Amino acid sequence: MLLFCLSIGTNISFAGNGEGNAENKNDKIISTFVVQSFKISKEGLVNWTTNNEHGSLPFIVEQYIFDKWVKVGEVSGIGTPTPNSYSVPVGLHTGENKFRVRQKGYDKMSRFSDSFTYYSKKEAVTYTITNKNQTVSFSGDTYFIVYNPYGAIVKQGYGNSIDVSNYIKGYYCLVYDNKLGGFEKKKVILKNTFCPIVINPPHWLKRNQ
Repeated sequence: MLLFCLSIGTNISFAGNGEGNAENKNDKIISTFVVQSFKISKEGLVNWTTNNEHGSLPFIVEQYIFDKWVKVGEVSGIGTPTPNSYSVPVGLHTGENKFRVRQKGYDKMSRFSDSFTYYSKKEAVTYTITNKNQTVSFSGDTYFIVYNPYGAIVKQGYGNSIDVSNYIKGYYCLVYDNKLGGFEKKKVILKNTFCPIVINPPHWLKRNQ
């Protein structure tokens, strides 16, 4: 299975005089938030309200995309115990959409909200090869991830097209609109005749519906 990896930074504290220790103490914030409300609009805006914050930490918004939680937004936490409201624009895919928020404090422990579901009635996204076989074009804006023949992510983002003109030959997996597709890039003599051919994913990559 293909995995998403998160790179985690490390905070290092050194003992020192009283003033330095006071500064380090202020940096030692543990996530304590509690979500009071969580709403998702049809326009793609995630809104939530929290209380019980005891220091400013980033809120990471994650969306469940093809069996993985993926970061799709971020906002700085206000950090006060009183109720605080936040909103982050996101991209909705067809059908069921799941979101959650998380924080991580100096102890490196992540705190997660419950997941919240929104069902979108937007039209399903499809894709074709255009621009003389150099571009993957979607029928609408969508979050997408492209995996190279070795299973590494070569491109991810949100939009309605992907330039594949410089991709090396081989089969590429394409996650889009919470579905799995793919294309094969076949190398020929002349660069302008590079020709990706859209094919169905191999049986071992197909997800059970």
